[in-house]
Amino acid sequence: MSVVGNPVSGPVVTGGSAVPRFAHIDAMRAAAVILVVLAHGGLGDVIPGGSGVTVFFTISGFIITFLVLRERDKTSAFAIGPFYYRRVLKIVPPLLIAIVVPTLVYALWNPVDWRAFAGQLFFYYNWYKAAGGAEVLPGTGVVWSLSIEEQFYIVFALLWLVFVRSRFWRPLLVATAVIAVAGSTSARILLAIGGSSSSRIYYGSDTRLDGIAWGVLVAVAYHSWVTDGERETKVTRLLASPVSLISALLLYLVSVAIRDDTFRDTARYSVQSLCAALVIVYGFMCGRGRVGKLFDRVVSNRFVALIGLASYSIYLVHLVLMLGSRSFTDTWPEGIALPVLVVVGVGAGILVYQFVEVPVLRWRKMREARNRSERRHRAADAAM
Repeated sequence: MSVVGNPVSGPVVTGGSAVPRFAHIDAMRAAAVILVVLAHGGLGDVIPGGSGVTVFFTISGFIITFLVLRERDKTSAFAIGPFYYRRVLKIVPPLLIAIVVPTLVYALWNPVDWRAFAGQLFFYYNWYKAAGGAEVLPGTGVVWSLSIEEQFYIVFALLWLVFVRSRFWRPLLVATAVIAVAGSTSARILLAIGGSSSSRIYYGSDTRLDGIAWGVLVAVAYHSWVTDGERETKVTRLLASPVSLISALLLYLVSVAIRDDTFRDTARYSVQSLCAALVIVYGFMCGRGRVGKLFDRVVSNRFVALIGLASYSIYLVHLVLMLGSRSFTDTWPEGIALPVLVVVGVGAGILVYQFVEVPVLRWRKMREARNRSERRHRAADAAM
């Protein structure tokens, strides 16, 4: 794996898949999943694991939007079939290994709510969580956030299929994202005022959509900045300064420190999404000062990159193994049990990434290359 510093588009990590990736976003993924793992490992009272999920939402909104905008730049179109196909190949194989097969084995001796299990498979399980949960394999409830993301991918692709044909695609996309931010934030406020449970607000698609929408807005803004020649302005200088990064981190810490229930049910998600958005932007624009160089060194670390790359599999598999290990570690001192649980959860996720995600991605790339070659040959034959 090689790491290349790019002052224009952020540090880029090129892995064995030959797919360009933004190193700082992989580092954000790594930080987010470690927050979740530590919280589930027994530090939930002091480690804000839920904020890691919020960071994932904002990253997902950015990445998906960035990819479709890049496709539009190349082809002036959007291929929705390949879009869904790539998502299936990314999401399903680890899901089978980490959720489906263990659940089927668990169900041989334990009760399982098969409707809730279907919700896990078809990405509406978050609504079961919002209603109070259901009997599934302990530890697999983490897929609630995956359900929200997949709902977004489905709807977003359909909207983009319409928008991409219009010369007003950018205003349409921005307006939709702004409406999503405003609507989702308003929904949380109204539900909180109406006395709805924190679970309803935390797990609802409608109440968590703004995290993803912030990522969409960042992607559009970044794309516009690059398209316009990366002109330097007062705003871009501020966003590229250490003040931007430090402000995002301090604001995030404040959002975690405030324990008021009303704030946590309403503004917390908005603040943390905005912090994630600021860090994404900073990673693309940061200068070469001491803070920028330190930032680059941290996000370009190979182990950090590996955890970021494996974050999806780590997220899926860690809690099942942690809960399954409790019968052994409950009698251990906390100072020993926690590191062991973290190593087990993270290590297992890395193994799933290396032996499931990487081979599937390699196969997909080979298949796509073969299809391109066949199309070129057919075109050449037709021209003769």
